[in-house]
Amino acid sequence: MIRYLLGLAIVILIGCSPSSSNDPDFTIEDFENALGDAYNYLEIFGDYYLPISNLTSDELGVPGFGSHLSAGDDIAEMIRHQWTPGNSLTNILWSDLYNAVNAANSALILVDRIDDNISTVQQAEARALRAFNYFLLLDIFGNIQAFKEDVLSGNINVPQLSRSQVFDFIETEVLETIPELSADPIYGRVTQGVARAILAKLYLNAGVFKGTPEWAACRDACAALINSGDYQLSNDYFDPFKANNQITGSNEIIFASEQAPAVHFSRQSVHPAQVDTKNPSTNGFLNYAATPEMVELFDLDNDSRSNAILRGLQRTSTGEVILTAAGDSVIYEPDFRGESDFLSGYRVMKYELDPTETNFGNNDIVIFRYADVLLMQAEALNELDDLSGAIDLINEVRARAYDTAAPLAAGNFTKESLRAQILKERSTELFWEGWRRQDMIRHDTFCAGGWSQKERTTEDCQTRLIFPIPQEVLNVNPNLTQNPGY
Repeated sequence: MIRYLLGLAIVILIGCSPSSSNDPDFTIEDFENALGDAYNYLEIFGDYYLPISNLTSDELGVPGFGSHLSAGDDIAEMIRHQWTPGNSLTNILWSDLYNAVNAANSALILVDRIDDNISTVQQAEARALRAFNYFLLLDIFGNIQAFKEDVLSGNINVPQLSRSQVFDFIETEVLETIPELSADPIYGRVTQGVARAILAKLYLNAGVFKGTPEWAACRDACAALINSGDYQLSNDYFDPFKANNQITGSNEIIFASEQAPAVHFSRQSVHPAQVDTKNPSTNGFLNYAATPEMVELFDLDNDSRSNAILRGLQRTSTGEVILTAAGDSVIYEPDFRGESDFLSGYRVMKYELDPTETNFGNNDIVIFRYADVLLMQAEALNELDDLSGAIDLINEVRARAYDTAAPLAAGNFTKESLRAQILKERSTELFWEGWRRQDMIRHDTFCAGGWSQKERTTEDCQTRLIFPIPQEVLNVNPNLTQNPGY
């Protein structure tokens, strides 16, 4: 319950009145600490937003429920599309996203209370970070409260806004910060490139978020990133996910969380014996597996990205068969209903495992990367009837993955069939990165049904497009109304 407190209602962080006079009790270090807290909350993306998005899509499942090494009740609810307002995953996500907003607001409130001049760049970073957290809240919870730092200096009731209103708030904030942010990429910091990536994602999903598509705006936001020349595809698809990926994947990574290390999905997916063959550990293992539906999208013989999908007999780097604690060979089978829950289903090792780490890896969680921008641009161009331009961008992404596959040809597609191809391309490029649920909702396939372990009908799925506001929040905040269906 304590973790929810800052997210339950609007809290007064500093003082009781909106004074603009300098306060000798505060220094620039206080501002920097508050801004640092806002950055620290980026770990929320990897810890909660990404798992919730993956678990509810068609990319991830958990063979066999009921074991302490398998899914807990909250995870099982996500996979089965049976979550409730009491689900701890969404409750903590709500709380921590608002805590992140409050941290940014704490920094911004201090601007007029400190004798030292605080750079406009740092102020813009705080505003853009706040906007990013609102983007995640908008995507997951829909109708939320959005407030700026000035209301936190007094007891002001903030109304619940429609998704369209929240969309406009985020758009305005990001557009206003872009000129003040650093034009040069700075790893782990919010720069103009990061702000434009937020805008691109916002515009990409405008049809869902506010009912009106913004394809031209999405195209332009992506074009600004592409034309900047600051980013490029890494030669190796897996560079952005390697240990120390802040070095190996820096040219492709636009934004990553380099905060407190999180147990990443590779460790949560592969059998503990494969994490460290010398000292098998169950730390972080959640038995996550690739659904058969995800695997079917890949050309397993020609697409190098499928090397992340572990299948069949597993060996060490020196060729030795990996054995479980019981002495059985680690052999991954595609069917979720195999004899062993912990060997059923192909496993995913997208983030490189460091065998010297028992629990946490030192891989930063990737939030935005350049390949995603190219595919967002392709989708926008297709919707704007530029199929040829869209195909060129798709082929640019595919060229890194395929050695022998022929490039796609615009003449083989209609606008409608290219939409389906783009959705497939986004899965095979961005699998297990947290965007599949959003992509499926946008392409109207989230409620189509027919994938592993999802237990709901098309009709009741419409209420699953957003998640419930935590009940604890509703109990103390009369300005909030629960989302439909909960």
